Amino acid sequence: MKTLHLKLYSLIAVVLLSVSAVFAYQTLAFDFPIGAGNWHAAYHQTVGNETIVQYVPSGESYEHWTKTLIIHSYRYPRQNSAAGLLRTVTGQLETLNSYSKYVYLRATIDDAIATRCVVSNARMKAQCDIYRAMTSFNGFITMQYVNRNQEDFKSNYMNWLEAIRNAKPYQAAFRNDRYMSKDNFEL
Repeated sequence: MKTLHLKLYSLIAVVLLSVSAVFAYQTLAFDFPIGAGNWHAAYHQTVGNETIVQYVPSGESYEHWTKTLIIHSYRYPRQNSAAGLLRTVTGQLETLNSYSKYVYLRATIDDAIATRCVVSNARMKAQCDIYRAMTSFNGFITMQYVNRNQEDFKSNYMNWLEAIRNAKPYQAAFRNDRYMSKDNFEL
């Protein structure tokens, strides 16, 4: 029984230490890579069926950042696949800066991941990014990690790619008759 309690406490700790955000009735579990430092939500807005949240490192803001993680939730989107949504969004970004095209690491109905690095132009600063679109229970969620320091991006690429690949949408439901505490935990 003590082992079960330790496992449950570990599960609670993992949940509390991970980023859990509710977006337009959608929830995403994501753990920042080890060594990424402290990040905070610098921007949050919901309009209709879309919500966007931007995370930046401590000490930075949504207007002045060196790295950022942008999570965008689309409830009841017009697109019918994650790959289609990501191709639309990355196509728009390629129009802003055509220095290089996105390289797709995965492109399926339920999940798509692409990456690229660009140099500065009149409409976009030099940056590298990893962009993912995934299906959720009520639509799609996109995650975009952007780093304006190409050397830092390259040295931390695998850590961020793994963290973004491991992000999972999940369906959470609130019930008044359930609660979590050290004494009572129900799965």
